[in-house]
Amino acid sequence: MKYLVAGPTIVNDILLADKSEKQCVLGGSVYCVAGIKLWSDDCLYVSNVGPDFEDYYGAWMDANALKRDGLSVVLPHTWYTRLIYGEAGLHSEVFRYGEEEEALLNEMDVLNARQIALCCDADTKGIYVEAVETSQMWDQLDEIRARCSAKIMWEIPTSAALDPARHAGVLRTIQKTDLFSINLPEAKALFGVQTEEQAIEQLLRLKKPCFFRVGSKGAYMLQDGQAAFAPSVTVGPVVDPTGCGNVSTAAALYGWCEGYEPKKIARLANISAAYNLLQYGPCPKVDASMRWHAEELLQNE
Repeated sequence: MKYLVAGPTIVNDILLADKSEKQCVLGGSVYCVAGIKLWSDDCLYVSNVGPDFEDYYGAWMDANALKRDGLSVVLPHTWYTRLIYGEAGLHSEVFRYGEEEEALLNEMDVLNARQIALCCDADTKGIYVEAVETSQMWDQLDEIRARCSAKIMWEIPTSAALDPARHAGVLRTIQKTDLFSINLPEAKALFGVQTEEQAIEQLLRLKKPCFFRVGSKGAYMLQDGQAAFAPSVTVGPVVDPTGCGNVSTAAALYGWCEGYEPKKIARLANISAAYNLLQYGPCPKVDASMRWHAEELLQNE
């Protein structure tokens, strides 16, 4: 497979501020798969799951012709949470099976480099990783790099960027990757700056390619000392922005590995995010007409 997405599998029930509820919404790293899927069928999902995975994800996987080769059924059940929103945004997140079971899954759901390496081959070009900076995997990357020459992308966890005690670990981990992604509030917290311009300056100093997300405004691709900006895109009525960061980050990995110039990488990523805005959860199915339309948007900027 040319592209791998490695990260957690989650299902959400969402209680909105208006008291309406959306049940069994797919979440987690599946958004990243959807971000790449818009542009390429050559993508494999690598994740630890429970025996109930097919109950929740089976129809979506089948609709998008995705293989299960990267899935490890090692958890007692798939992560399932209830997200409760208030007027000010997310109010709380409650694990469906209780605190004791949540602690157990936290201990068991650890992706390692070997799982990813076994899914790599000579054709693998890009690997998206969603993991904390303390994951043992970051010290095992040689096992992956021995199997392929793929570029490894990391999306920095919000919790790590916002916690000063974790900043040193975040900066060390960035240097182990080939490129990374962060959003504006995270970058402000990580570097202790106040403006977008200051954040860009600090990110460029790392001398590591970065996909920098600035919310509904759009995104930058930072590389070679330059910042290339592309404004956000819409393709229909906006329903829910959840997962747009994951979707666009994974799409940026695809664009970077395929050799697009920086501004086009940012635009390509924004287009993937635009399709994610149309519904709760990831895009239900990528078809030929959708891919044709996405390609047309990319070329006609």
